[in-house]
Amino acid sequence: NVRHGTVIYVAAEGGLGIRERLTAYKIYHNIETNGVPLLIIPDSIDLCRGEDTAVLLQRLGELPKEPPLELIVVDTLSRAMSGGNENNPDDMGRLVRNCDQLRIETNAHVLIVHHSGKDDSRGARGHSSLKAAVDTEIEVVKNETTGIATATVTKQRDHIGGDVFSFKLHPVEIGQKADGSP
Repeated sequence: NVRHGTVIYVAAEGGLGIRERLTAYKIYHNIETNGVPLLIIPDSIDLCRGEDTAVLLQRLGELPKEPPLELIVVDTLSRAMSGGNENNPDDMGRLVRNCDQLRIETNAHVLIVHHSGKDDSRGARGHSSLKAAVDTEIEVVKNETTGIATATVTKQRDHIGGDVFSFKLHPVEIGQKADGSP
């Protein structure tokens, strides 16, 4: 089941590209999204620093209460650590603590997009405290030959894990450049 509510998307990596992806989604699915409670922050935020977390919480507190805030997406963990070190337990601990603060004070789910390291078999990059802190981990792997991506629930704290689903992204022309190319 999905709860209807406001979504905040912190597009810290490739912030301007998210608007193009949303436009392509709307075109592909032939939907209108006027009035959809999706707010995009196309800037980086340092979730290793309490000051940035406090400013974000202040701004989130200024949002209308209806529909309620349900989801905060941080894309990506690396960009949300600014000068922090993913492998340092103190830096990762601060990031986890600040994400917990966001979750507790807003009652919203906090979803963090993160990359695996060069060796996919070792899982996500960074200190092991991150894996210990997450409730749900979903790994997405794309087959470069078929273009099919598969999402697998690799960790699920309080429920049955292991769910798998596959999907394929399709290119969508959203406009043309000045030279006429898509």
